[in-house]
Amino acid sequence: MKSNKINKITGLITHNFGLKLLAVIVSCGLWFVVDNINDPVTSKLFTNIPVEIVNENKITSEGKVYEIIDNTNTTNVWVRGKSSILKDITRDDIRAEADMAELTFMNTVGIKISSARNNSELEFTSSIENVKLSIEDIRRGEEPILTATSGEPAEGYIVSGITPSQNVVRFSGPESLIKQIDHAEAVVNVNGYSSDVITSGEIKLYDADNNEIKSSSIKMNISAVNITVTILPTKEIPLDFVTSDSPASGYVMSAKDPISVPETVTIAGRKSVLDGITKLTIADSALSLRDKTEDFTTIINIQKYLPANTQFADSEFSGNVSVTIGIEALVTRELEIPVRNFAATAPEGFNLTLREFDNENPQPYKIRISGTQDAIDAVNAEAVIGVVDMDALLQSLGLEQWQAGSYIGELRFNLPDNVTLEGTYRMTIVLEDPQYNEDIE
Repeated sequence: MKSNKINKITGLITHNFGLKLLAVIVSCGLWFVVDNINDPVTSKLFTNIPVEIVNENKITSEGKVYEIIDNTNTTNVWVRGKSSILKDITRDDIRAEADMAELTFMNTVGIKISSARNNSELEFTSSIENVKLSIEDIRRGEEPILTATSGEPAEGYIVSGITPSQNVVRFSGPESLIKQIDHAEAVVNVNGYSSDVITSGEIKLYDADNNEIKSSSIKMNISAVNITVTILPTKEIPLDFVTSDSPASGYVMSAKDPISVPETVTIAGRKSVLDGITKLTIADSALSLRDKTEDFTTIINIQKYLPANTQFADSEFSGNVSVTIGIEALVTRELEIPVRNFAATAPEGFNLTLREFDNENPQPYKIRISGTQDAIDAVNAEAVIGVVDMDALLQSLGLEQWQAGSYIGELRFNLPDNVTLEGTYRMTIVLEDPQYNEDIE
């Protein structure tokens, strides 16, 4: 009985078995087609995925350093999967990894691509298969940090000093790169500033040709340094030269001031200091006129004459100034001063007469002057006035008040400072008491 049931069931299964199997296959195919129509398999491209290096100590522990070459540190990744899965995958989900433990003798490491989500349901294709490396011995070095500025401070101001918070930068990297390093520099921008600047400057490495050396494989103990830039106002001032001694007998310094090149200098300092400076006075032994008989030129370094807490605004100016001093021979000239140009003030109660001119036909008064040719040529005899200072004469005589009589007083003339009166000239002063004369009559 039991056997009949089994045979009956078996018959049902095997009856038209081929048709039944075909029906199953067709059903599965139709399900697969329907499923793919509703959730198709597609691809999505993610570009510039960074390749993460793991186990880099496999290289660095051996005193080596590596650099990724041929731009193999990034890759483009195609991800294939169902649309329902791909639509939620973002660039941040994609991982590209190179394990240094798998380094080949050709200094390459295979790139493994994965996703942070649905990794098992996705297929990955990378645009590059391997990271290519340049591996060298590690080398260390250090350089002083040079500082500089870019741009120009406000008009009338200069950069006076640059002070970094640290003086040395230390670095390490591939030997071939490190040995190219010639100097390290940090630059800060001061364009338009009129006061001190405190800021941070990025440290950059350069070769001997001033080309920047940039590489992610070079490690520095600091990447930037704090820099204080001192900015000072400036002021243009004239140069004042002080001569010493006298030229040879019969000679005199030219009436013109010493001529210098340059005639002025621009200095820099704090405003409170500059406000009190009107000129730069130079009294140097090179300006001695001793025994000079002709023009001479000398070079003086005026650096030591700078007032305290000041400096030259032009950092390239050495301080050397060319000074030329003219020496001229003295000449003399006789002047005939008109009678009308002499005077003395009569004391109260007296009549005053200049005896030398108390006649019907007085002659011009002659004096002799000396100086440079230009100086004495410029003197106009008609404009020279001779005066007896009566107050000074009274004092020199030791008198308390004037009395009638004759007195000899020294003449003073209104000559230019660069002209010398040769000798002393006097005039006889006659004082008369008008009341006394009337009594006599």
